[in-house]
Amino acid sequence: MKSVVWWSVGLLFGLGLMALGLFGSGGSGKVLCGGEEMRPGQTCEETRYGQTSSETYEEKRQEAIDDAATFKGGGRWVTFGIGTVIAGACGWRLIVAIRRRAGQGSGPVAQTAPGQQPGFVPPPGYPAQGYPAQGLPAHQNFPQQPGFQQPGFQQQPGFPPPQGFQQPPPPGYGPRQQ
Repeated sequence: MKSVVWWSVGLLFGLGLMALGLFGSGGSGKVLCGGEEMRPGQTCEETRYGQTSSETYEEKRQEAIDDAATFKGGGRWVTFGIGTVIAGACGWRLIVAIRRRAGQGSGPVAQTAPGQQPGFVPPPGYPAQGYPAQGLPAHQNFPQQPGFQQPGFQQQPGFPPPQGFQQPPPPGYGPRQQ
């Protein structure tokens, strides 16, 4: 669910950049100083990193015109292109996330058997796990066979005894003898 939300947010962001690139004007036409509109004859003083700079209304107006011209000349197409890439990638990932969530995708990832963890498929030739295979009993009882028993250890109830050839422990690892 989280991925669907984040890919949707990315898609909307990309579409917003595309709209800005196509329909943005690059400026409001107002000359601003610190967020306030300036009038002819005024001077704007700004301090950045301890340095104070002073610009007249005419200088700020020319700067705003140049910024708008740059945006209209090529900046708007760069903005549109970046928005297109972001919207395309996020839209594609959103479709993949929705398909995986709904189980409508193609391939082994989307086709899971009941009781099976999504995203994992058994190798070819092996039955899916999580439920007993058809035609086989769910539990097999093994006959009790005599096997190597270490002194001091009892057989745990519910577990079959060890089968087959059992090796004694290596020297130094056997029961303590005094």
